[in-house]
Amino acid sequence: MALAAACGTRAALWVSEGGDDANPGTEEQPLRTLAHAQQLVRAQNREMTDDLTVFVAGEHRLDRPLEFGPEDSGTNGFNVIYTAAPGEHPAVSGGFRIKGWKLVDKDRNLWSAPAPEGLLNAYYLYVNGSPARRTLGRLLQVFSKDSAGGAAPVADSRANWKNPSDIVFVPPGPGSIWSERSPGAPFFVENASELLGVPGFWYFDRPARLVYYTPRVGEDMATADVVAASAEALVRAAGTRERPLVGLIFKGLRFEYAGVSAPADASPEGAAPLNAPAAAVSVAYASAVQFLEDEFLHMATPALQVGPAVEGGTVDGCAFAQISWSALRVTGSALVRIAESRFTYVATEHAGDGAIDVDHCAQVAIESNQIDHFPDAGILESEERPGAVHEESNRISQPMIRFHGSQAAGAPESADSGIPAAYRSLLGMHFSALTTPRPPSHVSAEPEDQFAYVTWIPSCLDGGAPVTSYTVASSTGASAVVSAEEFRARGYMVFSGLENGHGVTFAVTATNRVGSSAASPPTANVTPNRKKRLKPPPAPAIVAVTSGKAGTSIRITPSSSDGGSPVIAYSVSIPTSGTHVLIEGLDVIRSDVAHPFSRTILDVPLGPMATVSVTARNVAGEGQPTVVKLAH
Repeated sequence: MALAAACGTRAALWVSEGGDDANPGTEEQPLRTLAHAQQLVRAQNREMTDDLTVFVAGEHRLDRPLEFGPEDSGTNGFNVIYTAAPGEHPAVSGGFRIKGWKLVDKDRNLWSAPAPEGLLNAYYLYVNGSPARRTLGRLLQVFSKDSAGGAAPVADSRANWKNPSDIVFVPPGPGSIWSERSPGAPFFVENASELLGVPGFWYFDRPARLVYYTPRVGEDMATADVVAASAEALVRAAGTRERPLVGLIFKGLRFEYAGVSAPADASPEGAAPLNAPAAAVSVAYASAVQFLEDEFLHMATPALQVGPAVEGGTVDGCAFAQISWSALRVTGSALVRIAESRFTYVATEHAGDGAIDVDHCAQVAIESNQIDHFPDAGILESEERPGAVHEESNRISQPMIRFHGSQAAGAPESADSGIPAAYRSLLGMHFSALTTPRPPSHVSAEPEDQFAYVTWIPSCLDGGAPVTSYTVASSTGASAVVSAEEFRARGYMVFSGLENGHGVTFAVTATNRVGSSAASPPTANVTPNRKKRLKPPPAPAIVAVTSGKAGTSIRITPSSSDGGSPVIAYSVSIPTSGTHVLIEGLDVIRSDVAHPFSRTILDVPLGPMATVSVTARNVAGEGQPTVVKLAH
């Protein structure tokens, strides 16, 4: 009603991509840029007698972020509102659309298009809304051209690589296990043109000003919407301690395609900086700031940061999708409400992030949201301010990856939990086209006697349809299939039928109902053998059991030794209740002394003086138990 009333008052400006900044900013003669509208707002907001509304239409690509300060505040208790014009779905974008695709190599299904003017560098590409991947391979996978023009492996082709200054050499990263943390683990090579030709992978030849890409199943480059995310930030709104920014509202806008253009560091197969970049949209030293019915899409940065020093803020009815890092971060702030919003495909390349991160805050309410397709944590709270966050009626799916210290989703939601009816349309929205999944990452193998354990990290980027199975292919030519459900439960698969004394590598593909992904880069070479002095693993180093009204959880710190073969499971026994639980999964496989893991093992609390016995299991069997007695 307030927005409708604003249409009939002089307290309104209109902005359209077809407008002109020489215009007066009326509905009939709109402005062209948000930056010019902001200048006019500053001339009108000093003694406000009503809300001042800026109606936005069309797409507005930014070369630099919009900077809002105290001078952009509402005054006299009124608000400055940037909102969608009636019937419009405006976008604030940091992306460059890439057009004019041509098939340049039929055998590799390789396409190219000229880089648009102004695109100097790009690190993230989205095809029909789905993120593509810069070329990636092992060091020995990089090829140079032979005299006949074919691809021929050479011992050291570095002198022949194209654009060598753009190539990134990435060692095995932190958290690597098994074959990938061995002294001979090979390096990754990223952003090499010699690795082109893999579906879903792309390369920007900067000197030639050409972008190359091999489409995935279902992608037609004649009609595909291809966007390079370039701008590192879209909106920066900040006051000061002495003069906070007050009364700023963004409503019905789409913020999209923020990225990083020159990352300082990269993770082995995540192709993203290890240190989080600034958020695409950020607010600090402010109060009464609201994001209402906005969309935050296709970002290689955190999407929205609230704080520090925000006193009173609202995120309501918003959609966050295809975000590489946390979708929403709230830090050092108070009286912030996050409600009736959807978070989907978020923190997709950074499992340490939550869909929503809250740190050093007070009185943060997270209510009636839907969170799905995230790796490890739906809501990640700082432990330094317990009780600072109030959660109610959220619907949170199971994490796609369970890592160190993570828990399964909380207690079952009630029938009315999640997004309420007024915003239920958010659940039916699709933010990318259906395609094949992203290949698994961090594939690793551990050799045993005529078999090997193989593990990997599934990608949250499932192509828009659940992954149903994984196919593990060995360098011997054999392959094996494991269902996604079985891998999720166990965290590894057993590849049998190997010949002792012969080296082998493994690569993994993921399959959904559209088709199969490209293969992951192969593991380091491993050699199956009969292991000598193999024995069951020692007792776990530390076992901590917590029992309360919500149930019983257990935290296990592994021993520094595994008996010569990886620990693949833990057996938990509670004699007083006759309970026996086998704990498996990725968190077990990837835990070590420095990274304990936690699980909820019972939905009901244990009685006083109950004992819990935990043993580790490897290929040789179960070891000695660690026994914990609960205090009364």
